[in-house]
Amino acid sequence: MVLFKTGAIFTFGQSRFADNVPNKFWLKNDHPVHISCGGEHTAVTTENGRLLMFGGNTWGQLGLGFKRAASKPTSVKALKSEKVKLVACGRDHTIVCTWRGGVYGAGSNQEGQLGLGHCNSTSSFHLLHPFCNHAPIRMLSAGCNTSAALTEDGRLFMWGDNSVGQIGLGDEEFASEPREVTVGETVMWVSCGYHHSAFVTVDGELYTFGESADGRLGLQVEQLANHRVPQRVQGILGRVTQVSCGGEHTVALTEETVYTFGRGQYGQLGHGTFLFEVDLPKPLEHFSNSSIRHIACGENHTAMITSKNGATD
Repeated sequence: MVLFKTGAIFTFGQSRFADNVPNKFWLKNDHPVHISCGGEHTAVTTENGRLLMFGGNTWGQLGLGFKRAASKPTSVKALKSEKVKLVACGRDHTIVCTWRGGVYGAGSNQEGQLGLGHCNSTSSFHLLHPFCNHAPIRMLSAGCNTSAALTEDGRLFMWGDNSVGQIGLGDEEFASEPREVTVGETVMWVSCGYHHSAFVTVDGELYTFGESADGRLGLQVEQLANHRVPQRVQGILGRVTQVSCGGEHTVALTEETVYTFGRGQYGQLGHGTFLFEVDLPKPLEHFSNSSIRHIACGENHTAMITSKNGATD
């Protein structure tokens, strides 16, 4: 999925949209500002605060009721009066935040990933109980069965599956309501992978937690026993500014370069297809001092945007 300044949205890859062939569409009298892709569904937010959904709807993740799927972008009319600010698509669920500060969830909720205080799935967007003292939400992220919200004042809240520590709550199995995750520092970025998560502090330090197999946490051997709580990743030179978690790998952006670690058998680490696993952060030499502006991971691939309006993957 690619968003261009012209307002066009290009789609490609396996999809219920456009019969699995590359396609594009524009929005009438509006412009897209953000895109989020889940397991089989996609969300688009617009300048006018509309939320458009399309793709699979097996668990109700489109928030459009019980329809089986949406083969074209469909506006979520139930949120029209709210005006959507942020959206994050997990594997089978969706989390949104409105400009009024409300956080809503729809879709699969078997591990409490909608944050509604129970584990019943829903095919329409339901409002979460207020959880951050009305602080504006800066960022949302969603993983396999996990969700995260980061406030403007740097507080991190997470909820959902914690079977391997992927929401950082120690030995608890899950959380059906937002819970604050703290390391004594202000957080500026968060990312949920399939079974692991990561965040960046304002001091540029990277923390990871959750499933530790294949080196996806980038932690030292002596740190692995404590994988259920956030721990600082060592060996990264410079300040980390962004992090993105894929299915089994992690990508960290610093002011100078890009580091990757975890599973790499599909080439998702950018170190070649013969390097199947990287246990500790390894810099991508090709991108040193290249002014990467944004990074994003899918399950088994990675994409980057440079400051020169180019893109690479």
